[in-house]
Amino acid sequence: QSYSLNVGNNLISYPLSECGAIGEVIPQDAQDCISGIIGEDKSALNLGFGWGGSLQTLCPNEGYWFVSECDINFTFIEPTSLARQQVLNPSPYPYNQSSQQAFYYIESVENIKIGDWIFSYNGETVIGAREWTGEIIDVPAMGDDGSDFTKGYIQTGSIPTFKLLSGGNLTNLVGDIPAFANNQLYMVGSLS
Repeated sequence: QSYSLNVGNNLISYPLSECGAIGEVIPQDAQDCISGIIGEDKSALNLGFGWGGSLQTLCPNEGYWFVSECDINFTFIEPTSLARQQVLNPSPYPYNQSSQQAFYYIESVENIKIGDWIFSYNGETVIGAREWTGEIIDVPAMGDDGSDFTKGYIQTGSIPTFKLLSGGNLTNLVGDIPAFANNQLYMVGSLS
């Protein structure tokens, strides 16, 4: 099955019967055009030397937003190795999945340790969380999609706040944080 991607966000399915690592199942010329992939509460960012983020494999019966920088046609490559899906630990402060979501890529946080948590907030409402692994991570921010499950979540144009949970203490984080918009991938860099 051939897919045509246009510049911008493209919603496509993954048609193969086995999960596959992003770098293995997408042809290199297509990878050169794809800046990011967004799934349900997970995303991948093309770092130029590999893929960063919590989404490392594509799986059957799943849909993904491919963010393309150019118009391109491609066909998925059948995986030849067993793909390992990254299993995320459940957030200590739960939140609901929304049809409106964005991901903030954080490279470093002052005084953070592996196993600490970074949370995104809208006011006092937790709208996303990710456990620190020692590498660049994608912290989700869920938006208000009009349902009761996402009441109080962030609106387009608002800026989420981030907090660090370390050693049982919750600390506010500051940095250059872009305003929320649906299906966006933002590089934040560092927070302190």
